[in-house]
Amino acid sequence: MGEDEYTTTERVGLLVWHLAHGDGIRTADAAKLTGLGVEGARVMLCRLSRVIPIYQWHGVWQVCALQEIEYI
Repeated sequence: MGEDEYTTTERVGLLVWHLAHGDGIRTADAAKLTGLGVEGARVMLCRLSRVIPIYQWHGVWQVCALQEIEYI
């Protein structure tokens, strides 16, 4: 399946998979991975950050470690 054929759910799944496995991901890389534009990937990551503990630090999206949550 090509990137242009991914559903929204599949795009979200790709990003969550990488983040859950400890990968830091830049918005531009998320765009390439999902087939979205940079702005679309940024919006998707921002929406994900409302429901899972991810944040962007120095341009890299990553999962909060439990000890980091109290400092953000």
